[in-house]
Amino acid sequence: MSEPGEESRARLRVFRGGRARAGRGQPASPREVARRLSALERRVEQALGGGGEVATRDRVRAALDRALAAVADLRRSAPRDLAALADVLGTDATESLLGALYRYWWRVETVGRERVPASGRVVLVANRGGALVPYEALMVREAVRRARPVLDDWMADLPLLGAVLARAGAVRAAPATVRRLLARGEAVIVCPETDHPKAFRNRYRLGRFGRGAFARVAIATGTPIVPVAVIGAEEVHPVLARLDLPGRLLGLPTLPLTPTFPWLGLWGLVPLPTKWTLLFGEPLDVAARHGANDASDPARVARLRDQVRERLQALVLEGLRRRRSLFLG
Repeated sequence: MSEPGEESRARLRVFRGGRARAGRGQPASPREVARRLSALERRVEQALGGGGEVATRDRVRAALDRALAAVADLRRSAPRDLAALADVLGTDATESLLGALYRYWWRVETVGRERVPASGRVVLVANRGGALVPYEALMVREAVRRARPVLDDWMADLPLLGAVLARAGAVRAAPATVRRLLARGEAVIVCPETDHPKAFRNRYRLGRFGRGAFARVAIATGTPIVPVAVIGAEEVHPVLARLDLPGRLLGLPTLPLTPTFPWLGLWGLVPLPTKWTLLFGEPLDVAARHGANDASDPARVARLRDQVRERLQALVLEGLRRRRSLFLG
């Protein structure tokens, strides 16, 4: 027997790899997934000031249903199809797209780019905004062409985006990989904030930097660190709330809700054309202050991590002071 009103209830079916999943443990039934999402949606409505109106709840559920179904369709695609699509995009198309975002969409300006060494190893440490896609690291890479963005594992594992980012020179955030690149004299870009995507109310306030893996590698290899403040990225996807369960069902750390997503479907994933500025700070000469053995000392690693965080926060505040307009140059 179905419960009263059950037939009128919007249904959400999320698939991964061709089978329904509900995160860890035993797969949950579609009813259980819908029940959990409904509870999360009620919390989102309260956060957004929507109250408990039925119409608002139905709009939230319907929008989530459409957006999640579209993303689930992409995840159900065969790996060979997604690989073929990445091949069609190609390195040239990826470069052209990133160049267009840099020059025309966000009209990126740079301040102090000459502080980045023209050759040799260096770690560029930048702040993150609310977008799941690492636009900040990609735009820093456009400004410093020889630098390579460092990605979290979940992002590198995404079927299509991971392949496209790899074509832009991105690498996984494995310490051994970063150490190998630095040993070859390359530049890497890291965004070490752990609270991501950041809520809009916390914009331009740096979150925790975790255990400081970037600082440990920099000490071990004697690599200078250059802080990079990214101004403008925090507003491209203002995060109003986060849904962790739907995000995990889709292989993401969370699913951010913004003023445009999921209300506009996949069109809501288009970032806003804010005006960006990249401010490059003075390099920290790590080799002059630390020996390679200091990399095994947690206290020294934490001290360097916190020092970089403080410098980057000060640089971000300086960038905000300089900013004239959110959208205009």
